[in-house]
Amino acid sequence: MNASATALLIHTLFAAQAASTPLPPVGPWAQTVRRLTVGLQAPRAATPPPEVRISPGVGTLLLFDTPVARAELEGEKRFTRVRLAGDTLTLMPSASVEDSEQLRLTVHFADGAAPTSATFRLVPHPTLADRQVEVHRQARSADSLHAELLEKEEELRRLRSELARMEAARNLPDGLTGMLATKQLDANGIRARWRREQLVLHPRNALNVTNATTYRAATQVAVFVECEELRGDASWEARSATLVPREGAALRVLRVWQAAPTAAGMVGQFIVEAEATDTMSLGPYTLTVWAAEGDKRSVILGNVMFP
Repeated sequence: MNASATALLIHTLFAAQAASTPLPPVGPWAQTVRRLTVGLQAPRAATPPPEVRISPGVGTLLLFDTPVARAELEGEKRFTRVRLAGDTLTLMPSASVEDSEQLRLTVHFADGAAPTSATFRLVPHPTLADRQVEVHRQARSADSLHAELLEKEEELRRLRSELARMEAARNLPDGLTGMLATKQLDANGIRARWRREQLVLHPRNALNVTNATTYRAATQVAVFVECEELRGDASWEARSATLVPREGAALRVLRVWQAAPTAAGMVGQFIVEAEATDTMSLGPYTLTVWAAEGDKRSVILGNVMFP
């Protein structure tokens, strides 16, 4: 048998086999598994419930990863079968289900964790039903929710206190009157101390410090720093600071202020203000001032003393 005859025979055999094997029917929908996730939502969240497609005479199986205690189905009479077995819910819509209506399904979980229930919208379609839906529940225990609630309440109290402080400060007068009204200034007034020669300057400071004066009032202390001769081409601006004594706790820094970034050839100045207490040490302190995030240059002053 020559090559052409052999090829013709093989082609004929394959064609006969293909003709004798029936093709699978092509349906209007594919038997794919849908996966849904349900969890806690904020009280004001307007997210609609997830949809599940159903079709008359076609069964839909909902598989939950948590046992379900009971299910509430709107229009249950329009279903020929509604069967709940542990973590599995079977729905079989009847022919009376219309395409234009949407039914609500709510399941209540059995373990008592949050969320305690989940709601779905059943959307009828002539043929495109979801045969199998796997539902994953993002559960939260009661202890976890309680801890989060306490944290939120503490944050709310802090914000309310800050708001009250800001509103009170807005109604206060400026200048010395305001300082006296808030008891930031007492009979001792504002004391100053200047000892440039006693400062210990870090050799790798971003700026050359020419002067530093410390101030003390009733409830605050401040360090006023004058500087020049910026090291490097990029400008430098004070953003954060620490005031750490040789012994004891660091002072709580209230603010770091600089009118404008210091550029090359400019004379600059910045102020660091901290909270003063009756038990605070007069010094010596180490003042460390950092620039913006990502800028590793800093200014470090040692042996800082307050009046």
